[in-house]
Amino acid sequence: MFTRVVLALAAAAAAVGWALTATVPAVVDIGLATGLTGAPGTLTVLECHDGGSSRRSRKVCTGSFVYDATGEKAAVRAFSWADPGHVYPAQITNGGDRAGVRGTQGALAALVDLSIGLILIIAVGVALELRAFRLANAAVIGAVGLVGIAVGTVAQSV
Repeated sequence: MFTRVVLALAAAAAAVGWALTATVPAVVDIGLATGLTGAPGTLTVLECHDGGSSRRSRKVCTGSFVYDATGEKAAVRAFSWADPGHVYPAQITNGGDRAGVRGTQGALAALVDLSIGLILIIAVGVALELRAFRLANAAVIGAVGLVGIAVGTVAQSV
């Protein structure tokens, strides 16, 4: 029994960490896409490259952001699904280090990470046998998560 509890807590800690890693950037992207945070402008994606040497490395893109209000330029980190050479309507974070696509495409594209986080949270709830995560509830929430991943993937490829 003790071993099962320790394993469940370890799995929960890992899944919550993964869920936060997936969800927090998605919330920032949704804020940028809706104009709730940041400043408007345009983003020209300059380059994209492999972000590391691990098996599951992520594409990292950089670009040049031009503020609508001042015309000032800033070097920024762009979203991972960007195409080099393409110009996007964008919002830059208040810290000025990252830009996201402004509008519906940016909001829908953020659903991929948000949905992955949701599915990981479901996995923890099911593993810990929490009441709210009984099979029927988990199946419905999981289906919503899978639809979010599909919609976000399509939005990223448009």
